[in-house]
Amino acid sequence: MYGTERYATTADSEVVLDDFVGRIKKIMPSETQDVIATFILFILLPLGFIFEIFAILPQWYEILSEAWVWRVCILSYLGINAFTNVYKMIAVGPNGRCSDLPALIKPGYHYCHSCQLNEPPRSHHCPVCDKCALRRDHHCSFAAVCVGHFNQRYYVAAVSNLWIISFATLLWNWSFMWSALGGFSALQLWQLVVPHLALLARVISFSQFLCVMVFVFALTVFLFLTYLTGAQLFCFYRGQTRVEFLMDVHAYQLGFMENVRQALGRRWPLIFLSAFVSSPLASDGLSFMMRETASVAETTKNM
Repeated sequence: MYGTERYATTADSEVVLDDFVGRIKKIMPSETQDVIATFILFILLPLGFIFEIFAILPQWYEILSEAWVWRVCILSYLGINAFTNVYKMIAVGPNGRCSDLPALIKPGYHYCHSCQLNEPPRSHHCPVCDKCALRRDHHCSFAAVCVGHFNQRYYVAAVSNLWIISFATLLWNWSFMWSALGGFSALQLWQLVVPHLALLARVISFSQFLCVMVFVFALTVFLFLTYLTGAQLFCFYRGQTRVEFLMDVHAYQLGFMENVRQALGRRWPLIFLSAFVSSPLASDGLSFMMRETASVAETTKNM
């Protein structure tokens, strides 16, 4: 009797352990591009932020001074908000609670030969995730998850918060770099383009070279986040996902503001403040308002 209970307890423990390991493997990136990107997001960027507030910012504001504290608090809030949105983007996923695609074929549906399931309109198969995503926009390697219908709001909020942080740190690094180089001069701009040649020619010292490289890193992050932000605004303007832009689909163009509401929810201005703010979506991810439908509804309303 005792041996049976002990065996059952051991078996239950193994099941719990296997389930835990399975969950960890599920969220861990497997593709090389995802591993590199998640390392940048979760390791390099936080280390860069710590370096900024404890090495760069104290050049103007003493650590723990009032001016230093409120700047650090604001940027820390933005950073925590960004990573909270990244967590929600991964946890919710593009399909939300719709873990299984419908088995019935409805108008506008198409068959996915990879998943062997019927895809709703605007859904597409991701070759990296190896599954279909509702209203798929793109695969985000930094979170190792597809951005789609139910998690696009978290992606947009995360990118927006990180953009503000990168802009602030870029300004700090710009001033810090030129102070290290002895002041701004148009004749020294080439040192920013090819700092390694300036170092080899002994025009700048190794410490000045490091200051330039810190600025280049900050500029690279800022430009990349600007591209991500611009890509989302461009898609909202056209009423498309990135996939639909490549496929030249225009059926869901409802006007810029309505496109934003359709993608980010009715309370979209508040999603930038917290990942836990509710912003209900107009669509269930299986069917979407189209331009022709909206025109008919508006005409009927005005009659």
